[in-house]
Amino acid sequence: MWIRGCVVLAAVGLLSCGRSDPARKPRPTVLDDDVEKALEQMEQELRRDVYRVTDGVYQAVGFGIANSIMVEGEDCVFIVDVMGSMEAASEVRDEFAKITDKPIEALIYTHNHADHVMGGLAFVPDGQVDVYAHETTNYYINRVANVLRPILRARSARMFGSELGDEGTVHNVGLGPFVETLDPNATLGLIRPNRTFANRLETEICGVEVELVHAPGETNDQIFVWLPERDALLPGDNIYKAFPNLYSIRGTLYRDVLAWARSIDRMRALRPLHLVPSHTRALSGKDEVYETLTAYRDAIQFVHDQTIQGMNRGLTPDELVQVVKLPPHLAQHPYLQERYGKVEWSVRGIFNGNLGWFDGDAATLEPVSPEERAAEIASLAGGLDGLASAVHRALAEEKYAWAAELATHWMRLEPRSHEARKAKAAALRALGSRQLNANARNYYLTQALEIEGVLTIEDRTKPENAMSFVSTVPIGQFVAAMPAKLIYEKSADKQLLVGFRFPDVGEGYGIEIRRGVAEFKEEFPESADLTITADSLAWRELVLGLRSPVELFASGEVKFTGSALDLIGFLRLFRAP
Repeated sequence: MWIRGCVVLAAVGLLSCGRSDPARKPRPTVLDDDVEKALEQMEQELRRDVYRVTDGVYQAVGFGIANSIMVEGEDCVFIVDVMGSMEAASEVRDEFAKITDKPIEALIYTHNHADHVMGGLAFVPDGQVDVYAHETTNYYINRVANVLRPILRARSARMFGSELGDEGTVHNVGLGPFVETLDPNATLGLIRPNRTFANRLETEICGVEVELVHAPGETNDQIFVWLPERDALLPGDNIYKAFPNLYSIRGTLYRDVLAWARSIDRMRALRPLHLVPSHTRALSGKDEVYETLTAYRDAIQFVHDQTIQGMNRGLTPDELVQVVKLPPHLAQHPYLQERYGKVEWSVRGIFNGNLGWFDGDAATLEPVSPEERAAEIASLAGGLDGLASAVHRALAEEKYAWAAELATHWMRLEPRSHEARKAKAAALRALGSRQLNANARNYYLTQALEIEGVLTIEDRTKPENAMSFVSTVPIGQFVAAMPAKLIYEKSADKQLLVGFRFPDVGEGYGIEIRRGVAEFKEEFPESADLTITADSLAWRELVLGLRSPVELFASGEVKFTGSALDLIGFLRLFRAP
C-alpha cells in the first residue's frame, strides 16, 4: 500500500528503520580524547535514576531520551510527559510506585514530540484520564500521519545513531542516553489530549495549584508548567543542558527563535527556585536558575540578531557561519555547549526561515548539475587520478571536510569505486570522532557505515506495535496522505474520481486523479468512478500492511463498486515506501 508503518511513524523517531549487515563487522571508532572526556561527564548528567527535586516533585532521568516528571498531591499524583514508548514508561511508572502508591489523576504533555507522549497507556492502562495539552497538540500529533516522508525516516536514524551499536560510540544522544522510540520492538500507547487550552490555563490537580502557559519554541505547541506552591518551573523542551536545537538536521519546519526567546522571558519573570526540564537534570537556586534562563535566551537572540544583521549586509549562509559566533561568556556557559544543537546549523536555519533557499548570489540561482560540477572539479584536478590524489592528500593533511566534499565528487563520477567510498567513509568517520555534538557525530558515523555497505537504512517497523496510536489518528489523514504518493509515470494519462466511505465514523472523502496529480477532497464526491466502503479500523490495518487487501475484500470488510481490476489498478498508482 502507499503508506506503511515507517512512513507514518519513523520520521519523528516513533519506530526504527535500519539494518546492519552482520557479515560486515564495522571497526570501532576511536573518539578524540577531549570529546571522550566530555561525553563521560555527560554520562553523569544523564545517569538513570529518579531524582527528588523538591517536596512532591520527582524527575525520572535516563530511561529514554526524555524525562518524565511526577508531581505528588494530597491524595493523588499527576505526570508531566510520559516517555516515548510503553516499555520505557512502564519502567518509570514502577520507579514512581516505589515513592507513592497514590493513583494517577492526570497527564500533562508539554508538546507533541513522540518521546513525550507515546507512553501514556503504561501509566493509565484504561486510558480514562484527563490529559492536558495545548489546543494544537492533537493537530501536530496527527500531522505525523500525513506529511512525513521516507527521507525523514533515514535522516532520523542517522541523527540519533540508532544503528551504531557495533561502532561503540553512541555514549548518548545529547539529551538522553538513547532514543527508546527507535527500538523496533517499542509499543506505542498514546492517550489523546482532552483538556486543552489556547494561551493560559490555571487549574488545580490533586490539590496542587497548576498554571499551564503556551510558550512556543522548539515546537509551536510547547507549553510550560508552573507550580507556584512548589516554586518549580517545568519548561518542557524550551531549555535543557545543551545549546538548543534551533534547527534539527533530521529536517523540521522553521522554528521561530525570537518566539522561543520571548517564551523564556515569561519563565524568567516567575523567578523560580527549581527548573525541571524534560531533558537533562533539574537545576535549583533562584539566582542560578535566573542566570541560566537569561544566558539561554540571550544566546538564542544573539544568534538570531547577528544572523539578521549579516543577512542585511548581503552575506550568504556560508559566509554567515564564519562570522556568527557566540561571545565567550555564552560560549563557555555549561547550558550552551553544542551537545545537541549547533550555532552553525541555527544560522543556516534562520537564513532559510527568513529568506528561503536562494543565497543572493546570482551564480547559485541556476547552478550546474552535481554531475557536471563533479566532472569540472575532476578536470581542474587533472582528471580522476588527480581528484583521487587530492582526496588522499586532504585526508593526510587532516582536512576532513574538504576530503569528504572531494570524495563526493569522485563517487559521483565513479559510483562503484571502492577506493572513493573508502576515502569518503574515512573522512566522515574522522569528522564524527571529533564531534561533541551527538547529532553530528551520529550522522557522520552512520553515513560512513552506509557508504561502506555495512548498514542499510530500511523499514524494520512492527506496525502492530503502533496500532494504539494509529487507531486514534483521524481516518481522513490516511486518505489525505495519498496524493504525495502518486506515481506520475503510471498516472500521467489517467482521469479518475474515487470516493471513500467510512460508515463507522460517518465520514466520506475523495481522491481525484488528473493526469499525474491527485487532489484530496474533504467530502464524498458525486458521480465517483470507483467507490470504496470500509470500516475505518480495517482501512488503517490495510494501510499499515497488517491485513491483505484480498483478505479484507473476501471478508466484506472493504467493499467497492466497479471491478476488482479497477480497484487494484487504482491502488497501484501510488508509491510504496
